[in-house]
Amino acid sequence: MLTKLKTSLERALAALTSFMLAVMVCLMLWQVFTRYVLQTPALFTEEMLRFTMIWMALLGSAYCFGRRKHLSLVFVLEALPPAKRRLFFIINDVIVLCFAFFILFLGGIRAVESTMQQFSPILRIPMGYVYLILPITAVLIFILQSLNTIEFIRHGDKPQAPQKTS
Repeated sequence: MLTKLKTSLERALAALTSFMLAVMVCLMLWQVFTRYVLQTPALFTEEMLRFTMIWMALLGSAYCFGRRKHLSLVFVLEALPPAKRRLFFIINDVIVLCFAFFILFLGGIRAVESTMQQFSPILRIPMGYVYLILPITAVLIFILQSLNTIEFIRHGDKPQAPQKTS
C-alpha cells in the first residue's frame, strides 16, 4: 500500500511538472509573439513564467527526492561497506526530513505569512501565494522521504540509489 501511495504521488508530480512546463512554453511563445509581431509585449507573461518556474522547480525537487534521483555522492556510497552504507542512508534520510520540516515547512509558513500583504507588480497577486510552494513542497518531500525510509528499512540491504550516468 505504501508503495502504491508513493508511486501515485510521483506520477502526479511528474504529470503536474510536465503540465507546468507546457504552460511555460505557451507563455513564452505568447510573449515572443506579442513582442515581435504585435509590437506590444504582454507584460503578465514574464511574471507568470517566473512564478511557474519557481513552482515547477520545487515540485520537481520533491519528485527527485521521491525517486532518490537528487544529487548525491555515489562514489562515497560505493566505497562504504554495506553496514555503514545502510547507516549512511538512514542518517541522510533523517537529515532530509529535518530540512523539509524545519527549513522548508516552518520557514515557508513564515515566508507565506510575512508576504501575504505584498503584491506582485504586474499580476497584483499576494506574494504569499508564490511562497506557498515552500510548505507544499516540504509536505511532499516529507511524505516521499518517509516512504523511502520505511521501504529501505523493510527491504533491507540497499535502497534504489541514483544511477550513474555515463
